[in-house]
Amino acid sequence: MTSDSKLFDSKIIVLYILDISGKSLTINQIVKFCEEFDDITYFDICSYIDSLKKSNYIEENLEDNVMTYSLNSLGKATLKELLELIPGVNLHTIRKMISKNITKIKTDFSINTNVVPIKEDEYKVSCYIKDGNDELVNITLYAGSKEQVKNISKNWSEHAEEIYNQLLNAMTKEE
Repeated sequence: MTSDSKLFDSKIIVLYILDISGKSLTINQIVKFCEEFDDITYFDICSYIDSLKKSNYIEENLEDNVMTYSLNSLGKATLKELLELIPGVNLHTIRKMISKNITKIKTDFSINTNVVPIKEDEYKVSCYIKDGNDELVNITLYAGSKEQVKNISKNWSEHAEEIYNQLLNAMTKEE
């Protein structure tokens, strides 16, 4: 396989990953999809993303201070035509790897709360963000009612990354 056709195949794989995931992905998430490909590195993926972006096949989005990438309509149309060029065995292998890794990616990052009743109308609410086995943040708050527990849990699930970024900025600010 020539290096040009390998590059072409790898870019199709990145387009396919963005399409099949159904959501915007970070470069690290795309890398996790490609872990089992021996010949695709992190730096290769960065290069492919840059090239696909310049060719207007994908869009770059800033979501909660994190850069993500998604397939646009031109990318989807192009991918549909190009998928016929990928040999069936390779496409089957790619689908298996993606299916295996999509579950892994979804479970790698989680935002959740854990509520522990202390006394009547007194609760501990642990709000956390985990990245795989690493706990990025765990904040425990005391709530004096079930209504407060509901509000804390709801606001944490909707704004955890924003809250985390604000905490990180406040805690690392030099005076």
